[in-house]
Amino acid sequence: MTLPHCSAASQEAGESLTGTAVESVDRWLLLEVTDPWAPNAIDTEALSGQVRERLDRWLGDVPRSRLQLIRRPGRPVQKKAFIMVSSDRGVVSKVELDRYEDLLGLSPEGMSEHSAPATQPICLVCVHGRRDRCCAQHGSAFFRALQGRGLDVWQTSHLGGHRFAACALWLPAGLMYGRLRPEDADSWVSARANDALGELAKFRGRCAYDRPTQAAEILLRSRLGEQSNDAITWVSTTASAADTWEVQFRVSQRTESVRVHLEHTGISRPASCGKDPEPMTRFVADHHGALSPL
Repeated sequence: MTLPHCSAASQEAGESLTGTAVESVDRWLLLEVTDPWAPNAIDTEALSGQVRERLDRWLGDVPRSRLQLIRRPGRPVQKKAFIMVSSDRGVVSKVELDRYEDLLGLSPEGMSEHSAPATQPICLVCVHGRRDRCCAQHGSAFFRALQGRGLDVWQTSHLGGHRFAACALWLPAGLMYGRLRPEDADSWVSARANDALGELAKFRGRCAYDRPTQAAEILLRSRLGEQSNDAITWVSTTASAADTWEVQFRVSQRTESVRVHLEHTGISRPASCGKDPEPMTRFVADHHGALSPL
């Protein structure tokens, strides 16, 4: 018996994308690998054991970091791009590698010599079919829809949340989206060009935040109708009870407080293709209100 695609099952179950992004990451290591990617990206055959060990050390040495393999079909590859993106500073460091073993002589400190302010966003679209078939199907279609729009767009390895395919990451801001379809390309690119977040129902969250904070930001933006990326600034997150958090944001000259709760829906769906159904949760806002100005 053929099981349904996890993305279709998730959508049919009404699963919310709010607060589902990769969490607590603001350093992104992007390595261009045109060879086939292993299901676990770092195990890709093109990367030697020494290179894998070096990448593991980078991830240990660079706080709040994550590795993504990237590629761009049709790009002539004589040298391989290695890019470090700092979301919190809006800085991109890029070097060209003759071979992957060149990474053995690189350090995070050495990469800083190649740093420059990000002048163009980098867009990553997950197409990691060996990890999940939904990523290959929906990710590849959305990637094609972004072609010819003047974007620095790459295919990438697993971004988390196969069932939310197509998943895309906008750097350096670290904004993650899901359930993107080719027909969304125009409005999505237009929103980001104007530093707006776009359709909040497809916004999974800001990867620098933990998931309760991601959810609180989206729920607050939905209530206020606020689209501007810079209009809301995180202040604090405090666990106040089981599965409940108080999150404060600065909005203009006031502080807004949002209480979010992780609710068990009583509905099950598979987390990825071929897996058994698992209980589904969602974040809901219990309370919000304006506090005194900062």
